[in-house]
Amino acid sequence: MPTFTLIKMPLESELAWAEYAIRLDILGRYAAALTESEATAVRWEAVAYDRANPGASSLVAELDAYDHQPYAA
Repeated sequence: MPTFTLIKMPLESELAWAEYAIRLDILGRYAAALTESEATAVRWEAVAYDRANPGASSLVAELDAYDHQPYAA
């Protein structure tokens, strides 16, 4: 006889905190990017995030609001 395991779904608050952490990580890495190529790579992650989460506010729009000027070494 097969055994079934109950999968516990996360609470809405847990999902919201996880989403917040992901968004904060992307924004932080964009702000810390030292080169245009690093900033572009993070920006593509933001594009992928926006496409995967059409109901959420645009992460790319948040990046656009941040005036990114990479540190000139």
